[in-house]
Amino acid sequence: MTMDTATSSHGLLLLKISHVDAPLGDAFHAIQRALALVHRLTIVLSVAPTGSVSPSESSTNASTPTIVNSQSLSFHNVQRILSALYVSFTKQTVALKRPLAELDIVFQDSCGYEIGLGPQDIIPFNVLLGMPDVSKSLEELNKRRTEHGQSTLPVFTLDLTPEVGVHTHLVEAIDSTLPHTAVREGEYRDVALGGTFDHLHAGHKILLSMTAWIASHRVVCGVTDDSMLKTKKFKEYMEPLNKRIDAVERFLRTFKRGLVYEVVPIHDIYGPTITDDKLQALMVSKETLKGGDAVNEERGKRNLPPLDIEVIDVISPTETRVDEVSLKISSTFIRQYLSEQDNLVEAR
Repeated sequence: MTMDTATSSHGLLLLKISHVDAPLGDAFHAIQRALALVHRLTIVLSVAPTGSVSPSESSTNASTPTIVNSQSLSFHNVQRILSALYVSFTKQTVALKRPLAELDIVFQDSCGYEIGLGPQDIIPFNVLLGMPDVSKSLEELNKRRTEHGQSTLPVFTLDLTPEVGVHTHLVEAIDSTLPHTAVREGEYRDVALGGTFDHLHAGHKILLSMTAWIASHRVVCGVTDDSMLKTKKFKEYMEPLNKRIDAVERFLRTFKRGLVYEVVPIHDIYGPTITDDKLQALMVSKETLKGGDAVNEERGKRNLPPLDIEVIDVISPTETRVDEVSLKISSTFIRQYLSEQDNLVEAR
């Protein structure tokens, strides 16, 4: 595979995590290796519960990944893993000057479909990637593809020798900083969230993923209308509303099937959160927590019950609290990058 074809391709990276609290250094190295082969990456996670059989003990049955029952993963576990992998990917793509590279992360046991088989994949895959411990699983996936009338895909086994600049101590640095909540998968029937969702990035995807994870029936996502975004920096590089809505819908359907997704334009800061009496919870980030309080105040004025406010946080691999701007997890950073690229072209 040449670099030209590789960097325009979409790779499926199968990762097995030995237990929910496992260090993720090998996963960071795998992401680094995968970025040398593909431009777009989907990580399919198989996470074993605490106390499961160790990788060495299960080596005789490597073709069957140990799948954790989704109910044994807590909100804290899921957010910790997603934050770690998305932030590592973002830092590496920025260092490589490839901030437009894309990553989706899917939990194999709870996505609701057989990812990698072809017809159900929203964006087709070109290559299968994994560490040596999943080689038989990838062979089995190719076998399943042929059974479904799909062509087999090339398989790359990733070398795990670390390179300078890859962070491997994320877990120990962040465990005490994430909010611990008793919320479980599917805790709420109907959950809402909102945002601009311009140039969908890691921060957006963590927010969307956690919202879908706690919902059992419906996710209502408000996407800010163009009319509210006139003062944004580099606004000429903002994606139009329909493109932002499509990106949100595509990501949600990639992350989890079986839920009702209502992705709608909003023309104020509230959207359907102050009119929908079936909503039970609102997902916010630490930066937008006050907005959640404002929503409940308005719901009270309309004699609607308050929403439970669930909060996500994004964590840096090297710091206990993330500055999203310094990590380049920002739509503004992406728009600025696009502007700078255009200026370079014009200067030639």
